[in-house]
Amino acid sequence: MQRVRGFTLIEVLIALSLMALLTMMSWRGLDAMLRVAQVTRDNSVSLSGLQMGLAQWAVDLAHVVETPEVHALDWDGHVLRMVRSSPIGSAEALLVVAWTQRLAAGTQQWVRWQSAPVSQRDALINAWQQAAAWAQADRDMDADSTDDRRGSAVAVTPLSTWQLAYYANGQWVLSNTLIGSGSGRRALQANAVVANVSDSPEGLRLLLTLPSGGALAGRLTSDWFNPAADVTR
Repeated sequence: MQRVRGFTLIEVLIALSLMALLTMMSWRGLDAMLRVAQVTRDNSVSLSGLQMGLAQWAVDLAHVVETPEVHALDWDGHVLRMVRSSPIGSAEALLVVAWTQRLAAGTQQWVRWQSAPVSQRDALINAWQQAAAWAQADRDMDADSTDDRRGSAVAVTPLSTWQLAYYANGQWVLSNTLIGSGSGRRALQANAVVANVSDSPEGLRLLLTLPSGGALAGRLTSDWFNPAADVTR
């Protein structure tokens, strides 16, 4: 009668060790794949949000309108406020829009604020003042309970710094920068107030510095040219 030979204890232990090793290797590979997929998703969301923000920036500037109550554009070195048209049904309403850098969800962000549509003089003036007050607030945007009542704000992208430059005399000049030569040199102040659309700068250059360590980083530049100005680029 032939005896059936089984596995020894040592063979079983070796087999179990090999299975455990293969399982660990497979788990590490799967974990790495999941991390790469998450980073890819985060980068895609960040890029999409930034692209939408830049598109909105261009649309806002393209729809700036003149009003007798407030300035069409106002840049104080911290916040850019503007009055723009906003068609609602068959009636033409106005929006006050503000772009600034502000704390949101614990990080510095490039943020866009807009008022509710307004069609009356007092409401427009009030929205203009609210935009300035909101932009100067020190508290975290997410903790600002008054935003829902007075307007709505959207964080576009994490931001280290932002700056505006004007297109003047065939060149881009940063605000607070001396241009010209000799006694004819003059400073483009950070404070730029435009009452009439025809008086708007020939162009605006947006300079965003995105923080390192994020999905997107480095210096980003976006140019907008005033369609009312005859600019040779």
